[in-house]
Amino acid sequence: MKFNVEKERALTVEITPLIDIVFLLVIFFVVTSKIETNQYLTLDLPESEAFASSAVNESQNIILLETGVLIVNNQEFSITEIDQLFIGINATFSKSDLVVLSIENKAIHGWVIELMDGLEQLGFQNIQIKTYTK
Repeated sequence: MKFNVEKERALTVEITPLIDIVFLLVIFFVVTSKIETNQYLTLDLPESEAFASSAVNESQNIILLETGVLIVNNQEFSITEIDQLFIGINATFSKSDLVVLSIENKAIHGWVIELMDGLEQLGFQNIQIKTYTK
């Protein structure tokens, strides 16, 4: 006699429908989430009134433009002539007074560092930096 023996089937979990549900949830959250168009921070920078009052001495003002032109006492110099400029600054500027570097906002940072380093090597200790606006 032949008996009908039922074989035990292994239980399996189909993950295809689970993946479909996960993708539907991802799509739902992507569609309903708020997308910010402005990704920049708005900063309210403080304004200094003390700086404007201390920068009275215009004779010790050095202006650096984005083109590499340095303006000292209404005379223009190129950034390539910075060594000659330092000789003139050392002879005419007072080392104890304030030196104001007015830098245009798109000037190359290396020029600013070179200018500050040269002034410090000459012995100028009181140096302020401000943004130059025409």
